[in-house]
Amino acid sequence: MKIERSYKSTMTPFELNCGDELVYTRRNGATVTIELLKTDAVILEREYGRYDYGNTQGEISVYGFSCILRVDGKEIEIHREVGSQACFYKPVQIDGIHLWLDAVKCIFDTSFDHHISGGGFLVEKDFLGGHVCMPRQDARFVIQDAEASVCPEVMDFWCELPHGKPRIEDCYNGEDCWMGPYGGAFAHCGLDINMPAGSLLYAPVDLDMQYYHTTLAAGFNNNRWHGFRHWKDNSIWRISTSHLIEALVPEYGPVMRGEAYATTAGTAVGAHQHTHFNFHVTELGGSYFLDPWILFWQMLRDNA
Repeated sequence: MKIERSYKSTMTPFELNCGDELVYTRRNGATVTIELLKTDAVILEREYGRYDYGNTQGEISVYGFSCILRVDGKEIEIHREVGSQACFYKPVQIDGIHLWLDAVKCIFDTSFDHHISGGGFLVEKDFLGGHVCMPRQDARFVIQDAEASVCPEVMDFWCELPHGKPRIEDCYNGEDCWMGPYGGAFAHCGLDINMPAGSLLYAPVDLDMQYYHTTLAAGFNNNRWHGFRHWKDNSIWRISTSHLIEALVPEYGPVMRGEAYATTAGTAVGAHQHTHFNFHVTELGGSYFLDPWILFWQMLRDNA
């Protein structure tokens, strides 16, 4: 199957099965053709005795995944690592584009859902809440012109990063990055960053509307928040945070970039005071959960 996408002011997520290709038209009119040839995933490191699951094989601590692409006739291989500092990665730059490899399906064991072995080694952690890391097709990517930002606005920091960048050791127990091996077995749908209770959260871009979708006051186990931005190119971003303490802006109204909207890291935090970050894009008939690190990567570039 061939799909076609063109440059727009926000980055473009897409998915491919092996044998499919994307034809992407850059802002200058040049086209880039990307064909997916192969995907792979492998466990790189295990730990023993960290969790009392009775797992004699050990719990997964670091894993890798990869894909082989044919880009404008040139074969390239992209490798990713999850559960280590390498999960905070740079996109591949080739033929005038930035390309992020976000996920491959063969990471995931789908036997719980389809009654057959999925071939992978991680189970979705948050699928009952509608948060799914696994791509519908063999691989999920994000593409943007290399000279362009992920969005048409300069991005402010979503939270304070005391070390200047996210660190894997600050991702809850050192494992809860995007698709990190939560508990050594489950794909974590979001990015956890440890921070003191009462820390501030800021709107990284102007938001059209925001609200709490679960609260302790309503009988739920967490204070969870959604913020929305409808871009002029018709894509919709939803940024989300959990473990909030108190709202600092009225619900259902807009929030300006850089404005503090809540205090955080103080409800249902478990072993470490932290905030859980999510990023979701709806566009062109598709719905995609993506790595929040992509936004932090742009924030760090914009505020260097």
